[in-house]
Amino acid sequence: MKEGIQEIAVPETTTVTGSNAPQPVKVHVRKRGIDGIPAQSILVLLLVILLLLTTLPLIITLIMSVKNDYDIMVYSIWTLPQTGWAFGNYAEAYKVLSTPLLYTLLMDLFVTVTVMLMSCYIAFLFQWFNFKGKKLLFALFILPMLVPNVVLLSPTYVVVRNLNLVGSYFGVILPYLAGNQIASVFMLRVFMGQHPKSLYEAAQLDGANKFNLFLHVCLPLAYPIMMIQGIGIFAAIYNDYLWPQLLFANNIEEGTLMPYLKSIIYNFNQGVQYAMYLVAGIPLIISTIISIKFFVSGDFASGLKM
Repeated sequence: MKEGIQEIAVPETTTVTGSNAPQPVKVHVRKRGIDGIPAQSILVLLLVILLLLTTLPLIITLIMSVKNDYDIMVYSIWTLPQTGWAFGNYAEAYKVLSTPLLYTLLMDLFVTVTVMLMSCYIAFLFQWFNFKGKKLLFALFILPMLVPNVVLLSPTYVVVRNLNLVGSYFGVILPYLAGNQIASVFMLRVFMGQHPKSLYEAAQLDGANKFNLFLHVCLPLAYPIMMIQGIGIFAAIYNDYLWPQLLFANNIEEGTLMPYLKSIIYNFNQGVQYAMYLVAGIPLIISTIISIKFFVSGDFASGLKM
């Protein structure tokens, strides 16, 4: 038997054109399980029901806010105004709430921006620089996360009272600045741990100091997660009732919005009351729209290993 390479004859392919050419065959694959039509229909139905239940209180509030006293007393909550649209309720609500709303927004924005910048810088130092006692210091820093906020309420009030800050915005701001740092630093450090170390090393080779590393490398990468965390802090401070109520108990009209709104809400008719609720909720609606942008785009997870 001779060794060598055997030639294999390959049949020549011919191209068929015209009406005799084979047409592509469409194969319909029937999806089953969660991807099937019945399951998807049920999911869509459940989502629609959940959306309606979620928006139902808002719809009722909108309807009631443009009614006068007669329509509210005589007609159902589901009916539109029958004797005229009372848009003046919003004018009166804004006139009453404009001043405390402005002060609360300014205080809230200042605290949120300051907390996020400070938290980002502290997390940056903990993550990318080594120093003695780093692990112990970080453990002590996040230790108050194990204690509920309600437990810390009384000691915090005693400290603020001893500093003679009761009844002032400094008494409100300082605990907010301190209390919101812990969880923010913890989350931001975890987020920064997924950043490529080579970016920071390359910047250091180019002569960047610690502040330049933070400003030009760390801060742009951490911006999405800072927005998500910042919006959560903004909403929590804006909705807070108990702490401002304690500090401004003797002078509610000079305090933040929520205690003030609670103290005056029953002095007006029901239409104005519903309008006040909606006017007070405008900043939260805007912040929610901003946060949805980051959640939908997924930018907040750009530095995490999902």
